[in-house]
Amino acid sequence: MPDPLRGLDEIDWAALRHAYGSAADVPALLHDLTAADSGTRACALDALHGGVHHQGDIHDSTLACLPFLCAIAADPAVEDRGGVLGLIWSIGESAEAAVEQSDEEMPDPLAVVAQAKAADDWWEEVGHAYGILAQRALAELLPPLTALLTDPDPDVRATATHLLASRHPQPAALLQVLLGRVDAERDGAVRHALAGALGTLAARSAGTDAAVTGTDTPPDGTDAAPTGTDAAPDGRIGRALLVLAEPGADPGTELTALAALARQLPELLPADTAERALSALDRAHHRPTTPAPAPQPAATPSTLLSHLRDLRAESFAEGADERTADALDLLHASLGDRVEIRHELVLHGLRHGEPNGPYAAVERAATLHTGWRTSPERAAATAELLGALLDDPDERLAALAVRTLRQARLPCGPELLDAIAGRCADGRYTTGWGWERNLPGECIQLLARRGDGRAAEALAPLLPGRAVPEDLPLLCERLRSRAHSAQLMLALISRARATVELVDSIEETGRVHHEGLRELGRLMGAMAATGRPEANEMLAALLTALLEQAREHGDGALHPDLRVALDRPDGLGPEPGAAVPVLRELLADPEERTRLLAARALFHGGHDPAELLPVLAKGLADEVPWWHRHDALGLLAEMGPAAAPLGGQVRAALDRAVQASDPDPLLLRLLLAARAATPVTPADDRLLVELWNRERATRPLIAEALIREGGRVPEGFAALLRAELVHPRRHGHDGGEQTSVSFRFDVEPDDTLLAHCRELLGR
Repeated sequence: MPDPLRGLDEIDWAALRHAYGSAADVPALLHDLTAADSGTRACALDALHGGVHHQGDIHDSTLACLPFLCAIAADPAVEDRGGVLGLIWSIGESAEAAVEQSDEEMPDPLAVVAQAKAADDWWEEVGHAYGILAQRALAELLPPLTALLTDPDPDVRATATHLLASRHPQPAALLQVLLGRVDAERDGAVRHALAGALGTLAARSAGTDAAVTGTDTPPDGTDAAPTGTDAAPDGRIGRALLVLAEPGADPGTELTALAALARQLPELLPADTAERALSALDRAHHRPTTPAPAPQPAATPSTLLSHLRDLRAESFAEGADERTADALDLLHASLGDRVEIRHELVLHGLRHGEPNGPYAAVERAATLHTGWRTSPERAAATAELLGALLDDPDERLAALAVRTLRQARLPCGPELLDAIAGRCADGRYTTGWGWERNLPGECIQLLARRGDGRAAEALAPLLPGRAVPEDLPLLCERLRSRAHSAQLMLALISRARATVELVDSIEETGRVHHEGLRELGRLMGAMAATGRPEANEMLAALLTALLEQAREHGDGALHPDLRVALDRPDGLGPEPGAAVPVLRELLADPEERTRLLAARALFHGGHDPAELLPVLAKGLADEVPWWHRHDALGLLAEMGPAAAPLGGQVRAALDRAVQASDPDPLLLRLLLAARAATPVTPADDRLLVELWNRERATRPLIAEALIREGGRVPEGFAALLRAELVHPRRHGHDGGEQTSVSFRFDVEPDDTLLAHCRELLGR
């Protein structure tokens, strides 16, 4: 075997750079990768990750390393080559990202590199240039590594399979070799890698038939890929994946193969996928735990890579198989809209535990029920299992379960609500920020969101001495119709007085107490949300005093954090009473946002719309920031015929927006305001249908506007409404994968959209 480091000394490494300066230390690190001592190899690999590939960056030293890294990985005399292949894979990932971002915009990456070296500088495009060059280098270096697919070391075979599937420049040729390994390979980890690799190749070949049916010679020297029907990659890959997905084999391999079928070849996904997946999870749960590795000698150093591996291992459930855990993540993501299968997996995880741990089981339930629409029966089944976690000794887990019940708006029966109320009464609350995120705090929020008066009983005593949560106005709004709101109002007034004294004492020094004003704004918003008669009197006094203070110490503008008091759909309600004078005063506030909020509050309080139109006219101007234009247009749409004096201005703005292809959210708001202020035209209806079809996220606004307009729905709209009612995803979910398992969609607007669709269809 040739020396993998031949030519190493011919490179001027001191002239090259990595994350920490000169790359003069790199030759020694590459030598250490071939050392007999495992600790030396581990430290060298760790240092290379941290230097030539620090945080995913690619440098000139990274490019210089690649030939030697590939040669070391191909040398059977070197141990721990799987880690070297992993480094090559990571560099390849960064290279691909650079190509995606800059390839078309950077025809000559060498020129960019030369310019940076001449200026002795570094900027983002330089990293992209090195990435493009790294991908070109890997296209030449990786094909010979195909021989590693039959290496005696299973770790090398598995890592090489993963690397080559994503980076090999000749996917059709590689496919020939991998298909031959499906029957020959017996190691579970390698078969797991094969399943993932076949899915990756299917994804790479999608839409590029020539790339997979071409006649490039396989890298193992066998005949070219067959032609004809049997050469279709989907058929060959599909049959191989079905073999790897056969029940009774390695659980991680089976789940990964099912995931690849679900994502790339859904027509081949077995009808009993749910049963197969659950059986695989049960086998993984009950089979003997893999023996722990033998303790390393005390002299073996701990590296960053080993620390990261340890942290990763700690994230799994005790005794869980890591491959199964990874495969389950992949399967959930690949199943997408197949809610019935995913729900079975969610229930299984909540009942029997899941390899990623109990928190992941709850997070999966939250992801499913906030991102997808499920039947009442499925929602009830999930709610029952989450409710059982209320008694779990791990209060963080119990709090997460209650949070999921709240965020997903899952059904809670009387017994469960009683148990949740008991946690509110008996709970231990933290005193600082975040008290609402522990178990009793989550219970209060759930009860409040459902209008349960017991939330007010628990919340009122907390207000005097603890941090004011951001959602306090929303919680109080849900409790406004309850007799307990009187107790809540007293607590809000008491806390507001204490906060005002704090703000006053600070501002006497000439400084603005932003935290105190933020807290006061939330309290004022909560008062308004209660809907109690005395709330507006208190708000009028506070706003008047705060405006006087603003004039004394500034430009007279209401502090932004105090706008929360007005930032509600109906302002201060239908009877603002004593607050009317200060609201009229705020129509002249220096800040556009404050003026618009005051106008909305006055409109919903029955004020003459004519006095509000000048404020709205200014908010329509093209030079106004889009978020203020959205506010002004939203209020005009609510005003209906009262907005008629501005109808011509709105129509003109709509015509300009259509011609300029302005963003859909602005275009829609202009259209809705025009429909409210002027007679509706057939062109308006056609544009409304077009906008409905273009962006699902805007559909709640459209449905709400049609409800407000009354009358029959536009022609052809009934079919759109019926299609929305059977769509599997929430309206805010565009179908893209989320980067976090704990991602949440707002469920309430989606439930409102569905209710509006049913109402419109009932006309």
